[in-house]
Amino acid sequence: MQQLERPLVVIANRLPVSRGPEGWHASSGGLVTAMRPVIEQVGGAWVGWDDDPEGVPRRVDDFSCDLFPVSLSQAEVQGYYHGFANRTIWPLFHDLVVEPVIDRGWWRTYAEVNNRFADAAAQVIEELDTPPMLWIQDYHLMLLPELLRRRFPASPIGFFLHIPFPPPELVARLPWRDQLLHGLLAADSLGFHTPRYRDNFASSVQQLVSGVTVMGDTLVMADGHQIRTGAHPISIDADEFATLATSEATEHELDELKEQFSGRKVFLGVDRLDYTKGIRHRLQSIELLLERRPELRGEVAFVQIAVPSRDDVKEYRELRQQVEREVGRINGRFTEPGHDVPVHYFYRSVPREALAAYYRLADVMCVTPLKDGMNLVAKEFVTVQAAAGEAGVLMLSEFCGTAIEFGDDAVRCNPFDVEGQSYLMETALQIDDDDRRGRIARMADAVHERDVYRWVDDELADIRRGSEGP
Repeated sequence: MQQLERPLVVIANRLPVSRGPEGWHASSGGLVTAMRPVIEQVGGAWVGWDDDPEGVPRRVDDFSCDLFPVSLSQAEVQGYYHGFANRTIWPLFHDLVVEPVIDRGWWRTYAEVNNRFADAAAQVIEELDTPPMLWIQDYHLMLLPELLRRRFPASPIGFFLHIPFPPPELVARLPWRDQLLHGLLAADSLGFHTPRYRDNFASSVQQLVSGVTVMGDTLVMADGHQIRTGAHPISIDADEFATLATSEATEHELDELKEQFSGRKVFLGVDRLDYTKGIRHRLQSIELLLERRPELRGEVAFVQIAVPSRDDVKEYRELRQQVEREVGRINGRFTEPGHDVPVHYFYRSVPREALAAYYRLADVMCVTPLKDGMNLVAKEFVTVQAAAGEAGVLMLSEFCGTAIEFGDDAVRCNPFDVEGQSYLMETALQIDDDDRRGRIARMADAVHERDVYRWVDDELADIRRGSEGP
């Protein structure tokens, strides 16, 4: 665990807590899990959007961190979050999977909300005796490093981008590219998932910002300010998922699933319902597989868990309708009277124990996004499979960050090639058990070696070194 001499202030779009039937508790996301021991060690605070109408307490029992909410109006949420962040930046940074919307009103709201976050963070920083380390998270807050640098030059500032950073020719399309790049360049350290994303940022700065010198992983501004850029793949709490794999609750869920899918090979997809995830392409590949190989009808099943996402954004509502039509068409074509449907589609979240049971059940895990910064589902799957001694196959898109870490142990695919993907699905079923187990074990070892705590250590070390200068 990285030893810090300063308190830590994390600034993210959302606060790390949720309200459940029994009250407030820490959220279950990987970032929250990773940050908890660090904040407990050094003390600190978390600044984020509060969308609970009754407000958020300053402290939650199982998360030793002061919470500082940023309240946003409905108009601000629409312009900053649903608008500029998720209909402009998100599609642009995911290689134009859909056309980004350029709206000047959204941009103004995004800038205003970033200033609101800066004001909230300033209140926290001014209460502390020592200038804290500031760690800003993700594409919602790309103006924030510069806003805070102006006010608190003595505080080390880090920023981590949880989505891909695109090549310069895409960045150049954004009317506000100068403001966003200068916003990021005020940090001491910028973190990305992969060397390619880091290099895309450096190339964009070289081409679009004057007076910047690239020296390896360091960018030097005209005024001498230096920014470290690092490639640090985010990960999961591997030990936690290994324990979950064989818990009593998981075993109970698995028994029920094995009975339901008895005698069939199971393909599995687990994704947020997002157009970047390649869910429709995956369904079309399953359809082609069943069309080409009639003997597999009734012998294979495809389970797609689609976690609801951004229902109030038009593109996501349309995607849900498209996916449900695909599922209906496939089941209509290939369901024999008196037999189960080939595609089981669940538009909901599932409890962690049920998710682990699905991971163990799967013969082929289909992680086939069109573009993804990392993809933690792939890491969860191999960790659970290895811990339980299972022999599943990971089918992995070459366009997600995880593919760099797993190499050829995953069955790599091009999700845009729907027909080719269907042939790889068939190939995955034919890999022998010993080969499967060897692949799973090597990928699980890679996850354990670079777990989420390693990610935190690498990021905080870079922020500290960046603030100390050459």
